[in-house]
Amino acid sequence: MVEIKRTLLYEEVVAQLYQMIDKEEVKLGDPFPSERDLVKRWNISRNVLREAFHVLEDRGLVFSKQGKGRFLRALPAERELSADESVSRNLERYSLLEIYETRQCLEAKAVELIAKSASAEDLVDLERCYQEMCRRFQESNSTSGEFQMHRLYAVKSKNRFLCQMITTAFTTTYEFMSSSFRDVLTQHTISDSLLDHGEILRALKARDGDKAKAIMSAHMQHTIDMLQRFLPQAE
Repeated sequence: MVEIKRTLLYEEVVAQLYQMIDKEEVKLGDPFPSERDLVKRWNISRNVLREAFHVLEDRGLVFSKQGKGRFLRALPAERELSADESVSRNLERYSLLEIYETRQCLEAKAVELIAKSASAEDLVDLERCYQEMCRRFQESNSTSGEFQMHRLYAVKSKNRFLCQMITTAFTTTYEFMSSSFRDVLTQHTISDSLLDHGEILRALKARDGDKAKAIMSAHMQHTIDMLQRFLPQAE
């Protein structure tokens, strides 16, 4: 029996909001029509509309101002929209860039903390995860499964708030990569990823927090550089 995936109503509204953005019915930095107008236009409930807007807020495309409504984000002054991509994809790409810049800071700190306080058991767990990642890379001939290693770094930092922030960033990263930006998954080659994580692990075992931090930062910078190439600088 073939399972039919039914589109949820809020997902249809998300698609409608994306159309508004791409047709430039809402300009960068400008407000969306009021909830009342959109509810009436699409014949939906406020709860469904709010759920759809929540998705776009999580993706970094929309922000709210208390008492003033919801606004489409704008690019920084030094950035321009790429003519090769839709407005929404431009904005998503910039959001993903911001996520990676944030992850670079957070995850570099995470491995620094691991080097300082990891137990022998923690290091065994990290080694086991690394070996499992190697196995998955070989089986899939891709870097699928690398997120598990990054998640474990967050957990082993033993900083609850840091882990919480990294997990939130992971959720949005994975959402983007599962849909709009699957190409980002291929930016790190298998050999590069194994080398980077292997060196991080060796630095952690040597209790060299500075080295682990530097390798993680460089590892994340590779993706940041790739994303920046698709966002033209303003003249």
